[in-house]
Amino acid sequence: MLTIYGSDLSSPANKVRFVANHLGLKYEYKKVDLGAGEQKKPEFLKVNPVGKVPAIDDDGFMLYESGAIIKYLAEKAGSSILPKGLKERASFEQDLDFITLHVGMAAQKIVFNRVFAPRRNIPIDTMSLQDGETFLKRFLPIVDARLAKTPYYCGNALTLVDFTLLSILDPSEMAGIDLSPYANITKWRNNLRQQDFYTKCHKEYGDALKQPAKA
Repeated sequence: MLTIYGSDLSSPANKVRFVANHLGLKYEYKKVDLGAGEQKKPEFLKVNPVGKVPAIDDDGFMLYESGAIIKYLAEKAGSSILPKGLKERASFEQDLDFITLHVGMAAQKIVFNRVFAPRRNIPIDTMSLQDGETFLKRFLPIVDARLAKTPYYCGNALTLVDFTLLSILDPSEMAGIDLSPYANITKWRNNLRQQDFYTKCHKEYGDALKQPAKA
């Protein structure tokens, strides 16, 4: 039995659930209470010694890091969301790196400072926030132009790049990230958020933030 360890507030963990839902995998979802420090307890550290979510236990096979997990799940299922051909796979890996390392890192700075820092009574890092905004304004037009050409980021079919980008932009409303200037991103995102793999996880990212913050 596949077990996914995550938190409703973790975009990387939600990404893993999006992919598992799309693949039709049966799994048990175990919430890790990060505020209570459950990720640091010995029983969880046996699953992920780094003490972070997401992580999986697939009949005794432990794996962490969301990028590795979604590739593993797609490969195991033999799904086309992980391209197989040499050149197709290279282009896919290029796009996945760009979305993860550039778009994702920029968005993460904004989300942390506007969503998580206030909930944890952590001072906002103004420089980090400004860096995130600057780079996101640089990269989102590139993403929007790409989605003007094809319905999905890598072409005419879903790939893991789409699930990754969707999870990165999922907290946009809560983080005050304005996507309205990007018509193609908005259309693409609205389409994916209506699909079963998403609605089985949550109606919207904000649902996870309706719970009161813990002291």
